[in-house]
Amino acid sequence: MPARRATVDNDMTTTTAPEAGAGALRIIAFGFIATFVSSFGQTFFVGLFNSKFGVATGLDGTTVSLLYGIATLASGSLLFWLGGAMDRLMLRTAVATSLAILIAGCVLAAGLKTGVMLLAAFFLLRLGGQGLLTQLAVVAAARNGGRRRGSTIAWATMGVILGEAVLPATVIALLGLLDWRDLWLVAAGTLLVMVMPALLGLQRTIHWRVAKRPVSSDGGNAGDDIMQRRTLLADRRFWAGAAIMLTPPFMATGFLFEQSTIAAAMHWNAGLIGAAFTVFAIFRAFGTWFYGRTADQFGTIRMARLHLLPMAVAFASFTLPLGVASIWVAFAGIGFTNGANSVLSGALWAEMFGTAAVGTVRGVFGAAMVLASALAPVIVSLALSLGMSAPALGLAFGLYAALMPLLAGPFLYSRSERAAAAH
Repeated sequence: MPARRATVDNDMTTTTAPEAGAGALRIIAFGFIATFVSSFGQTFFVGLFNSKFGVATGLDGTTVSLLYGIATLASGSLLFWLGGAMDRLMLRTAVATSLAILIAGCVLAAGLKTGVMLLAAFFLLRLGGQGLLTQLAVVAAARNGGRRRGSTIAWATMGVILGEAVLPATVIALLGLLDWRDLWLVAAGTLLVMVMPALLGLQRTIHWRVAKRPVSSDGGNAGDDIMQRRTLLADRRFWAGAAIMLTPPFMATGFLFEQSTIAAAMHWNAGLIGAAFTVFAIFRAFGTWFYGRTADQFGTIRMARLHLLPMAVAFASFTLPLGVASIWVAFAGIGFTNGANSVLSGALWAEMFGTAAVGTVRGVFGAAMVLASALAPVIVSLALSLGMSAPALGLAFGLYAALMPLLAGPFLYSRSERAAAAH
């Protein structure tokens, strides 16, 4: 791959990609800050306030969770369209819009009085944080990483891992000093006064494609986005990649949602769960770093076909007589694969479809990932309630994770690439 490349697409402006590695620290800093503050819209942060939300709105815990699920599905579905729409904005506009949405969600959370306000706050927090800021960070890193794309994405996405490590303890400590509503106002003020200027300053030298809306044969442009997505959805390479890349969020969400039930069935000491999450975070960070480097060295497609193996081993270990050691194997393997997946789910689409399309592809994939994550707790809970044992669930998940890359992997390549490999 040339270090510097001019690209002309039918639906894009002519642009010149920056030198591979040029401004790498600025790109990493941009992604790191964006993914760190995306924590304000992530489940691990929002969940810290669920009991407060229930008291403020007069809703029980089940209803609060239901509203959160509805908001997550709605925001994730919107990414199907917004992923490509962000490509038509200047990066500074996309950054300002994403932060404005997240700030609005924080302010609304601080002033909660009704269930409708809670639903709106959840929607804005999930869309601005978990959705758009993460999208901007990964797409910017994918487009600017050059031959070190994997490493760039890895370091850029470390922000949310740091958020998982420090924010819950920080919030719990501050709740003893401040009212919970004040914490949301502090978050909004931090985003406005510190994060907004920082990201707008960093984005100035970041390469970002600005799409021209293609003009149809009748001179209009209605339906162009739908046709682009139809083309993507008709490409079996996308579905092969999705079958592999959706496995970690689906399985990890189902496992973590039913962790108490699985822990009891596996005879794990409840006191070890907290320490196990520390192991999960450490191995997730290691998986992110390791796959960032190896994807650059050996290729994203090749590494995508291997990264589910630690998760396969983790779940298959449920069937082995490991005793208490099984909890460490499970959380380490699941964490490692999830870290790897956070890198590969950005770099893979860039390698397969090109950096110009990565925004649209990640938007569609993001919507599918939200749906998979929403279905996982329901499916796992139903399976366990119908009498499926934890070892049987682990074996099923382990076999799926081991076999899916073997079945879908060959279809990650185009027909011409497969034909060339055959000869």
